[in-house]
Amino acid sequence: MFDERSILTDPEIETQEAQAPEQAKEKRVAIQFPLIIIRTKRFSKIFDRLGAMRASHYISWILLVLVPFVAGVALYLIVNSLIALINNPALGEISREMGPQAILMLPGINPMLPIVYGWIAIVVAVVIHEGGHGIIARNVGFDVKSSGLLFFLFVPIGAFVDVDEEQVKKARARPSLKVMAAGVGGNFIFGATCLLLLLVLVSGVSPAVNGVYVNSVVDGMPAQEAGLMPKDVFTAIDNIPINNATDLQTIINSKTAGDTVWVEVIRGDNWQQQYATNITLTISEDNRTIMGITTYDLQTELRLENYQTFSIERLSMYMVPPTLASGLVPYSDFLAPFYTHSLGPVWVILANTLFWLWFVNLNLAIFNALPIYPMDGGRIVDILLKRFAGNKLSGKAIQGITLSLTAICATRIIATIVLPFIL
Repeated sequence: MFDERSILTDPEIETQEAQAPEQAKEKRVAIQFPLIIIRTKRFSKIFDRLGAMRASHYISWILLVLVPFVAGVALYLIVNSLIALINNPALGEISREMGPQAILMLPGINPMLPIVYGWIAIVVAVVIHEGGHGIIARNVGFDVKSSGLLFFLFVPIGAFVDVDEEQVKKARARPSLKVMAAGVGGNFIFGATCLLLLLVLVSGVSPAVNGVYVNSVVDGMPAQEAGLMPKDVFTAIDNIPINNATDLQTIINSKTAGDTVWVEVIRGDNWQQQYATNITLTISEDNRTIMGITTYDLQTELRLENYQTFSIERLSMYMVPPTLASGLVPYSDFLAPFYTHSLGPVWVILANTLFWLWFVNLNLAIFNALPIYPMDGGRIVDILLKRFAGNKLSGKAIQGITLSLTAICATRIIATIVLPFIL
């Protein structure tokens, strides 16, 4: 899950800043080591211009309707994660191996989040989130006091928009809800757009090579002496095409120690180099005929077909980071060299960028949609309770309901973190 509090100024902090003395609020640069906050009003014209567009009015309604759906997805994912951890010990093992830092969307700390792609995705996601608040705030007539960037030391990690909290509190429920929904909805729509573009991009990918990949070559064994190297790909043995590891093993098993086989492999950039040689087989300690290699079955066509066949049931496949499942994702560092695209090598960069934009925006939308105060979802619940139950419930009762929902969701999130180390 994505913890927005770790990378940007959330509404609670913004409220505190709005109550601070005018002199403190007017500081352009505030340093709270290791955080550096730079405030400016230069983005106000952008918010004014975009907020004044008629399209912003319709978009605000779309985003507002979208938030309950995102919240439902978020709750489903939390519950489903707990069930999966209980029923599948392998998932718990993976979580333990990655460590508790895997829950933090911080490149360099989270082991599955690449530094360059990760920071790009995080900065873009937060700018969209906060920018959505600012644009819709101006559309409904709220003031945006300031906006700015948040740095960790000198690395940009987020953005913030300081909407006038007094106006939000005194306004009718509808405009306040629109402002709160803008961040979640904006992230979700942008993330879904990136996913669609990723699917279109991957639809143009085709296998560059197929066969059996050589993971390693054992020192002093026949394969090394014959000149085979790691990262070679078997294409034929004794002039018989090799499409998978089963084909290779069947031929080897039909031989005995001392037999010679003619092997053909390809290697090098774009698999342009061909190499063929004789290999005299030997016997292993457990009496198996071997040449002294470890292999990996590429099955490039099958893997690509599985990934390119999109369906709602298979949506979870497109949520798996390439750094976590390098043997499944075509644009992972491991599999990408075995595929080609009309765009050339740049397709891999584009695919990874689109994936991480989709992944981070989705996580940010999901976390903020949860009824956790003071995140957007929690504030939406609080506004709705005051609007529809304000005449029947006291302010203290409404606050109690909001905090109870926060505690329930927070407990479930904590459980997904702790369970792998308990079960």
